[in-house]
Amino acid sequence: MATPSAERSPSGLFRMAAWEGDMERRHAQLPRWYWDRAQRHRQFARWVEAEADGMAMQLARHLRPDTPPETAGAVLRTVELLARDAEWARHTDEQPAERAA
Repeated sequence: MATPSAERSPSGLFRMAAWEGDMERRHAQLPRWYWDRAQRHRQFARWVEAEADGMAMQLARHLRPDTPPETAGAVLRTVELLARDAEWARHTDEQPAERAA
């Protein structure tokens, strides 16, 4: 598993560089906050939290009592990784702005 940093989530699934690339492709004019590093880190953390929580919920809703154990195990492990990423993002977003630098 990747080492947590301000640039990626603990699982390594969510990377700031990928989020920045998406932002730059989607917006003809980037929001003002994008040029402030601390604000950009906060927005990245919020995005990670929303994405990780959403993906975890989507995966978990497909588990049923008759789901094969090997599939259920893999899904549960992924849901746990996503939950850890969401928790990391919540904690990161709560930190003072100077820590994001």
